[in-house]
Amino acid sequence: MAEMFFIDAWERNLWTKLVGWGIPVDKIALRLYHAIKGETVGDRIFMVVMGHLLGVLMTWAIITYTPRAFRKSTIYTSVKTYSLMIKIVVFILIELLLFPVLCGYCLDISLTPLVYARQESPRFVSYFTSLFTQNWTALILHWMLGMFFMVHFARFVLHLRQVVRPGLLWFIRDPSDPNFHPIRDIIEDKMLPQQYNIARSAVMYCGIIMVCVGLSMVCTMYVAPKDTFPMVWDSTMQMGEYPVQATSLVLLLPFAIIRGRPNEVLHCIFGWWWKLAARLVRLSEFVIGTRSIVDEGAWTVAGAPWLPDVLIRPFMPSHVVKGVFGTFNEHVFDEARVGQIEGALPTREYRARLQLEIDLALSNSHPHLAFVLEGQNMRAPNTDTVPVVVGRRMVIPVDDHGRPANDQFDYEAADYPEIREQEENQDRDLPPPAPGSSYRDRRFNPDQHSVLFVPPSLKARVLSFFALGWVGIAAVSGATLVISLKIGKIIYNRLGNVPRHDVLSLSIGLLVLLVVSVAVYRVLLQVSEFYGVGADREVALQRLRRQMSQVGTAVLNSTVCAVVFCGIVPVALGTVVEVYFMVIVRDHILKTGYEDMFVRSFTQALFHNWMFGMMNVWVVSSALRFFPNSYWSRQMDRIFTGPPHTWHVWEGIRIFAAPVVGMSLTGVCLPFVLALAIMAVKGTLDLRSATSLFMFESVDILAHCSMTVFVAAVVFFAIWQACFMYRQWTRLARDETYLVGRQLHNLGENNNPEQVLDGEESGVAG
Repeated sequence: MAEMFFIDAWERNLWTKLVGWGIPVDKIALRLYHAIKGETVGDRIFMVVMGHLLGVLMTWAIITYTPRAFRKSTIYTSVKTYSLMIKIVVFILIELLLFPVLCGYCLDISLTPLVYARQESPRFVSYFTSLFTQNWTALILHWMLGMFFMVHFARFVLHLRQVVRPGLLWFIRDPSDPNFHPIRDIIEDKMLPQQYNIARSAVMYCGIIMVCVGLSMVCTMYVAPKDTFPMVWDSTMQMGEYPVQATSLVLLLPFAIIRGRPNEVLHCIFGWWWKLAARLVRLSEFVIGTRSIVDEGAWTVAGAPWLPDVLIRPFMPSHVVKGVFGTFNEHVFDEARVGQIEGALPTREYRARLQLEIDLALSNSHPHLAFVLEGQNMRAPNTDTVPVVVGRRMVIPVDDHGRPANDQFDYEAADYPEIREQEENQDRDLPPPAPGSSYRDRRFNPDQHSVLFVPPSLKARVLSFFALGWVGIAAVSGATLVISLKIGKIIYNRLGNVPRHDVLSLSIGLLVLLVVSVAVYRVLLQVSEFYGVGADREVALQRLRRQMSQVGTAVLNSTVCAVVFCGIVPVALGTVVEVYFMVIVRDHILKTGYEDMFVRSFTQALFHNWMFGMMNVWVVSSALRFFPNSYWSRQMDRIFTGPPHTWHVWEGIRIFAAPVVGMSLTGVCLPFVLALAIMAVKGTLDLRSATSLFMFESVDILAHCSMTVFVAAVVFFAIWQACFMYRQWTRLARDETYLVGRQLHNLGENNNPEQVLDGEESGVAG
């Protein structure tokens, strides 16, 4: 090290002392030395980052230590603009690069128990330590995995907003909020609170992944049968070496997810579970937004007061309490909730009279039971777009009239000067007003808050609700994983003597489970609608018949489209690629002496051709979306727009599939016909040679024929385009010569163009 950097003796002694103190200056110097040389991509990236850090440091120094007299100069303004730009870029990089990578590594760690047995803890530790020594490819894969999680987590939050009451998720910013401007927040807010929010978001994401995914997978691994995990597959085998039936079923999974819409099934299951969990912890109004008088009290049994309310609640006569509350609440109201209107009473008087009515009703019907009202009213946000002010509580207790029970929580009086300066508010201990903003009003708005009931021990009940939510997520994810693996293994093993691949088995099982669950959900939905109509069963039966007819038509149209546009057309296009590209490449490889580089069976070649064809179909159909006014794009929109039962499938086959398949077959047959003719002329044509030709085993003659046909097609196309352009040019020249469209030749008088133009100008002037 000393010889590399040419340091003196005193510097060597200083370095030795620093290393002895635990400061690795030698490693830092060596890292900087390699970075200066810039031999690798990592070294170059390191130097770029160091340059930006130095630029940020210089910017901070200029902004901080520039005297006020020079802060209106151009240099200071430019540096200030540069600092804002760097601030925005840094936060965007954190959101789009650092967060997804962090989530990807957390998901990798959480899913690792599925691929290691219970007794393989040393291998798990070694795998965990190897995560930090991976290359750039692994980093990109983890970034993609993290982006996948973040997108679906956003969809999960959207699902929660549709189930829970508005205002419960105030701490997660709503993208649909018109006052949500993240770039302005980055520019105007200070750096320290923003770093706190970033750290809090990172902890939240990592905690959600570790608890909801990692802990769920660990529990699933211990609960599942012993032969289920670990998942095993051979990563060295190619996809074409597995059975075509298995790979075809796997490729059908994305189409089934898009068309089957399993998110509706999950939305129904989790929506029901969130409501049940809220009812179990007596938070129906706080979580769901539906007031239930049963949640506002606890049941006690005479002679057994030690029985917990959670266990006896399902067996209690809740209908009696609900009936009393419905009658009582028609004329008497809680002033804290509705304000000062006729019939409104303060909360204590309101609840005392309601308790008396409930006691009278239960004493007549169930004298051994008692229902005791407990809890309090609290003010909480009723919209997710409520402005968030650091240091202010969102859920606060209120008094009998709906006002804050503590002066420190009276944000309305603190934010509005006309209320704060009133005489009765002079001696109150009010909080500081909300900070100002150039684009958003952060003052307290009473319309964005409402009063609702909260039972005792709110924090414990919220934690219990989270625990029940985790139980639902773990149960659904674990059951889906285990059932899919079992079903997939049964189907995969019936395909023959094939190598074990649990990922393929899982995909096949997911496909079967998805189809069955969606079908059962649709049937139950139709049955519930049928019996929910009431007495008008004839109308419901007619609607059911019409829907069944539409389902049958949709299944028929989807099946025909899948066979034609996902089967026949891709195979035809892939065969064209095979004949005119792969055959020529194989012939060149065989001539160079690398015969083993490109060895494929007929099934593998067919599968590869189908993959090429599907890629071509997807690229062409996607490209047509960029030209909405073209003929083919209009035809595609007209034929395939709307639900599947409205598709004009046969017209689509006539316009799109038939020409493509016809031209593909014609293009494929020409090289084979030419090759057979050459073989017949040479006298080498027999059944064996013809079979070898059609199975793509002998490609030397076919490669030359394909090249000949391809060159001839290109020449023919060039000649046709030249003739077309010549006709267009001659027509344009004739029109320019004879002034077609600008002069009437049948008048026979003014044939001079200048005279005609002069006559037109004089006519206009006259």
